[in-house]
Amino acid sequence: MPWIARVRALFRREDLSKELDQELEFHLAMREERNIEQGMPVAEAQRAARLRFGNPVLWRERMSEIDLMLLPQTVLQDVRYGIRMLLRNAGFTIVAVVALALGIGVNTTIFTAYKAFFALPLDARDPGKMVNLALILQSGLTAPHFSYSDYQAYRDGLHLFSGVIAEGGGEQLTMSGADGIARQRNSGMGSLVEKLRLLPASASVAQFASALFVSENYFPVLGVTALRGRLFKAEDTQALGAFPSVVISEDYWQKEFGGDPALLGKTIRLNGIAFIVIGVTPHNFVGTTGFSVPDFWLPLSLEPLVHAHDDLLHDRENQCCRLFARLGPGVSIPQAQSEMTLLAGHLRTLHDAQSELSKPVTALIWPGSPLPVPLKQFGGLRFAILLIMAAGGMVLVIACANVASLQLARTASRQNELSMRLSLGASRFRLVRQLLTESALLGLLAGVFALLLSWAFLKALAALLAATVPAEYGTLVYNMTPDLGVFAYVFAISLVAGILFGLAPALESSRSALAYALKAHTGASPRRRRRLRDYLIAAQVSAALTLMIAGSLLIRSSLHVLKEDPGYNLDHVVSLQIQFPQGTNYTPERKLSLVQELRDRLAALPGVAATTSANPPLFPSRTATVSFNGGGSSAGNAQTVIGFDYVQSNYFQTLSIPLLSGRSFEPHGGGHEASVILSKAAAERLWPGKSPIGLSLRLGAEGQSHNKSELLPNQTFDVIGIVRDVRSDAINGNDAVLVYLPLTEKRLADYPILIRTHTDPEQLISALAPVISSTDPDLVAHASTVSELFRTTPAFTIPSTAAAIATVVGVLGLLLASMGIYGTVSYVVVLRTREVGVRMALGAGKKDILSLMLGESIRPVFAGLLLGTCFAVGASYLLRRILYGLNAVDAISFAGVSALFIVIALFAAYVPSRRAMRVDPVVALRDE
Repeated sequence: MPWIARVRALFRREDLSKELDQELEFHLAMREERNIEQGMPVAEAQRAARLRFGNPVLWRERMSEIDLMLLPQTVLQDVRYGIRMLLRNAGFTIVAVVALALGIGVNTTIFTAYKAFFALPLDARDPGKMVNLALILQSGLTAPHFSYSDYQAYRDGLHLFSGVIAEGGGEQLTMSGADGIARQRNSGMGSLVEKLRLLPASASVAQFASALFVSENYFPVLGVTALRGRLFKAEDTQALGAFPSVVISEDYWQKEFGGDPALLGKTIRLNGIAFIVIGVTPHNFVGTTGFSVPDFWLPLSLEPLVHAHDDLLHDRENQCCRLFARLGPGVSIPQAQSEMTLLAGHLRTLHDAQSELSKPVTALIWPGSPLPVPLKQFGGLRFAILLIMAAGGMVLVIACANVASLQLARTASRQNELSMRLSLGASRFRLVRQLLTESALLGLLAGVFALLLSWAFLKALAALLAATVPAEYGTLVYNMTPDLGVFAYVFAISLVAGILFGLAPALESSRSALAYALKAHTGASPRRRRRLRDYLIAAQVSAALTLMIAGSLLIRSSLHVLKEDPGYNLDHVVSLQIQFPQGTNYTPERKLSLVQELRDRLAALPGVAATTSANPPLFPSRTATVSFNGGGSSAGNAQTVIGFDYVQSNYFQTLSIPLLSGRSFEPHGGGHEASVILSKAAAERLWPGKSPIGLSLRLGAEGQSHNKSELLPNQTFDVIGIVRDVRSDAINGNDAVLVYLPLTEKRLADYPILIRTHTDPEQLISALAPVISSTDPDLVAHASTVSELFRTTPAFTIPSTAAAIATVVGVLGLLLASMGIYGTVSYVVVLRTREVGVRMALGAGKKDILSLMLGESIRPVFAGLLLGTCFAVGASYLLRRILYGLNAVDAISFAGVSALFIVIALFAAYVPSRRAMRVDPVVALRDE
């Protein structure tokens, strides 16, 4: 076959070269013989044959290209020549590689982080066979959690799976025990999160450890073996009831116990309950959690032992667990989904008639992932990921345009070389291919540099993130090591970037090379080339400006969120969350007694003005359907779904929320009075233009969103007061529409204690531990100011995180654009040296030359600013969901960033333009 012969020819190049020479000589001899037969003299026949035949070297090259299949020999020649050219122009190569590496590195970092955070498989043997299980409810919502009873039914009733496992979620438990085992106590100042007060500070001397409740078959189905000892097995259920056991992670074993093997078989007390340590999981094993390595793994069947008053194992309405499964051999996801839907149809008859699970449901199965639902269902998250990827793509465009403009200016100095190649017989295609080869080499070199840079950055970021979370929340593990997919992505994006920035300069240079050789060398920059260079600068400026304005909008939004008046005392209120030990000793009555005693002790502390029990007004409220004047909820009188909260009578005084009209709850009403207080926004929505004092409303069960313990019965309430609106974490302002209900005394233990202080809140927080220990040494508490808690809400964290990312990316874009302007103007000054000399010889002054260079350099910058402003308007429209208190077109952000960009662009163009002022016209003309 011909292609086999061509492949074979790749390995016998010398023989092939001799055969080609012989073939060329044969054709030349045949032409000479034909000329002689036509009557030409021998010498004239040879000359005519050679003229008609053409350049034998060119024919030999073309025939080699045909025989050597897809030009591998000439491609290697182009690569070798390209490497020599890059080494010869080391300055240009370094600048181009750095610029491209920034663009490629940003995209590589984003792609790698996406894979590490959102495309992460489960930590299991053969993870491709693991799947997540969920149900699609009749309302269209996805329910990823199941009751323990339903888990048992799915585990025993689904036969297309090799196994079904349950994860009951993690929590922090108090830890003690391990007698005789040396403990590795950490004497550090705490994690970064603790230092920045992004999590509530612990106000207890108790030691915590994170624990994850899992089904007994969890480890066998995942295919994980113990590092030491043994792990749970499916048949351990009965034995675990008699001998409660726990598995410790290798990370915590090393950190807390120094890897002492004597720990196995010892007793650890978690929440005061004794557990025997039977095994150690492998290093950094995260199982189904994704990032966090729990300190301990507990069997779900022992959950009632840790939580004495919990009925998790028998309550079918307690959706406690996420389910995962391993597909059986040859089983597809649609087949398993059909079987699960059928079984779910039988199980719905066992649920409470008021539950959505009692209605028809559909099974949802997707490839195993730590995410509770498929990524496509996280609309806001997907939107944020797309925005970040778009920002990274814009940085790459800026980098490509940057290097393209530099490449275009550099090829102008190679016109003699390029025109000589064309004159000697090289085709335009061959010339373009040579220039693209050099560009591709630059791209691949930048890709290698970018991969190393992004890898080092992500490793450092992973280490920083792992050190941010307090020890009691487990060990964070982020796998940032590049895999085959990342390598393929970097190779592809580097090659595409190389071709992208090299194509336009290659086409332009090859088009003008021959004309350049035929014309007199004028020393001026060709008009077409100058126009293309302006387009590239304008593209860089427009993309960079869009990123900078987006970052400025997000920063201003974050600042606006912090400065906005929340309607209550934000800084001098401390939230104290109490966690009671599990056990039969802590009955509801004793919990209430401890809370009341603790509040009395807190009220006696210096600087404390008031205490109350309620949730901080930060997070989304519970909701209920409102109807009026005692009427039943119906289409005729159900006016709206509104938020509600339970508070004590002194809640408004403690948080300094003014009472606008009416009165507050009775101080000792105990929550039995059937009355409510409305926020001003709620009063205006329910009774616009009318005073609601003395009127009544009914809060119905329809549209409720709250915990099981806070079920709201259909009851009529009298409106007794109106208070000022307060703001939580909702950006749209709907959080101000609230109905306040009286909190019963018996439920005080379920709510945090809010403390208003006249002194520094930090001093109060530091004084809490002795008070709590003196009340009950086993109590656990977390304290934080309400303002610190606010910084953890989405209203602040989302725009702040987005602002940080957009600002970093925007600064990189600005840096690249400035480098592009500086480098391009520098090359233009060199190319127009003779023109400048002629102008100065004819009387032009230095200011005239500077104005000429700056004017021509800054023109594309202004064009880019105009185009970038249009793009930024579109970007601000897309970001409107997370912009708080700003118009779609914020004048300060647009004008301020544009002015900053103009100043930086002028400086970048001014420095090389000054060189043109120092050109000696005599020297410039003599050189030409």
